[in-house]
Amino acid sequence: DLLDRAMLKRWAGLMARGAEKYGENNWKKASTEEELRRFEASAVRHLFQWLDGEIDEDHAAAVMFNIAGAEMVKEKLNGSM
Repeated sequence: DLLDRAMLKRWAGLMARGAEKYGENNWKKASTEEELRRFEASAVRHLFQWLDGEIDEDHAAAVMFNIAGAEMVKEKLNGSM
């Protein structure tokens, strides 16, 4: 009850579309500094698109996805996974 279900559904929808396009859990293959920087850059880009009110795609869900991806790669690089 501490999380917004509507936002989680939007994030899940983004993940489902990505799985259909790229394969299930394809994003979890990322493990390099280059991929970390790509996640970070994408998160920032989507954040500014969200702040600017762009509605061509779900930029808020994309920010969440890219931050989750970046944090996953950071854990891999630090040997936590």
